[in-house]
Formats: sequence, structure tokens, C-alpha cells
Amino acid sequence: MVSVFELDYFQPPYEKVTFPGKSEEEKILYITRESPIFLGFRLISFSLVVAISMLVGAWLVVLGGKWLNLNDWFWLGAIFVLGAMVMFGGLWWIWQVYRKTLFIITTRRLTKFIHTTPWTRYQMSLGLDKVVDSGAYSKGYLQAWFHLGTFVARSSAGNIKNFKIINIEYAEDLHNWMNKLMFTFNKETEKLDEFRPFVAKKRGMRY
Repeated sequence: MVSVFELDYFQPPYEKVTFPGKSEEEKILYITRESPIFLGFRLISFSLVVAISMLVGAWLVVLGGKWLNLNDWFWLGAIFVLGAMVMFGGLWWIWQVYRKTLFIITTRRLTKFIHTTPWTRYQMSLGLDKVVDSGAYSKGYLQAWFHLGTFVARSSAGNIKNFKIINIEYAEDLHNWMNKLMFTFNKETEKLDEFRPFVAKKRGMRY
């Protein structure tokens, strides 16, 4: 079995994939994470902030003296080395948090692992028996521009009002597929093990 946190891409079937707390009878039907477009925005934004900070630091060193002496070159080198360490460390941190923050649908529940750091996380789960209905919508210009959406499952559980996964592709298709899953879960339980996983592709490319 392969841990879901070791995978960069997800493609059904998921028989050899596992996650913390998964039971033997539980079947994974869908795994996803936020669109890589937003990962790109975070990486570029962080890189620009670090690069601008390095330039400002170098400018202050040069401004401090009319001529660059040995001590000035030392500080310029220190700024470059420190900036490079922060740059690569931050990019690695953002990437790890992104790839380990996941949303999973199984034959028993909806669950998501939200990593706050590369090593720490919290998990939230909602049983299928607590799902009242689901929906999908686009919010804001970025989601509309990149054809992304937010999937939400409305809950009857008092502690979880809405179970969301944001900035994903084919959110509306996932909502329609979820309605079929809920019908099978509530009306045709014997067919649940044969229920086909959701494939995030255009309709003609799914199978």
C-alpha cells in the first residue's frame, strides 16, 4: 500500500492507496487537492517578496558608503546567501504544504487533511450519512477566469455546517457525481462497493 501523502498525482483505481484512519472495508472514490494554478501564484508571490527584500538590503549596503570596501562585500554576500536560503526553504515549505493538503471521498465519508506545516496537520471528516446535499459554485474573478470552483457538502451534523473544498477543477461535475453517490448510499447500499470513482476530466475523456 502507498500512503496518499507520497503521491503527486491521483488517478483511479485507488486500491493500493491508503490514508491515516482508513478502514479495510472503506473504498476510496476520489482524491484531489487545490488547483496547481494557486500553487503557482503562491510560489511566484513568495519569490518576488524575497527578491525585492534582497534588492532593498543590497541597496542599503551600497547606500551606506561611497565605495564598496571589503566589509560591504561581506554584507552583500551575507544578504545573497541568507536570501537564497530563505528562498529555497520557503518554496519547499509552500510545495510540501500544498501537496499534503488533500480532500478525499470514500464509500463512508468525506475527509480532508489540512497541513499547516510540512509536519503538522489536522483532519476533518463528515460521514455520508450526515450529508444533506451538495453544491458547486465559482467565487471571485480568479475562479471564473481559470474555470475553477468550490465544492460544498451541506451537513446535518451540528459541529460541521458546510464541508468545502475550494479552487478545484470540475466542481460542478463533482457535485452531480456526489448526488449519485448519495442516492446509492441511501437507496441502493448493496451497490456501493461497485460505485465508480469520480474522474476529473472532460466527459468524453473519462473512460
